[in-house]
Amino acid sequence: MPDEKGMELGELLDPEELKLLEAEAAKLGMDPGELAKHGMQQELRRRTRPRAMTGTIQAFRKKK
Repeated sequence: MPDEKGMELGELLDPEELKLLEAEAAKLGMDPGELAKHGMQQELRRRTRPRAMTGTIQAFRKKK
C-alpha cells in the first residue's frame, strides 16, 4: 500500500479554530487529530444514514 500523507490540521483550520479544537481535545483527553477524525466520522455517518420512509405504505394490487 503506498504511503499517503494526509493534510495537517493547521492547513484545514484557521488559527482560532485550531486553538478551540486543541482546547476541546485536551478537555476530553484526546489528541486533536483524533478528535477531528471522530467529528468527521460522525458527520459522514449522519449524512449517509438511510432515512426512514415517510407516508403510508400500501400493498401492491394487481389490475384485473
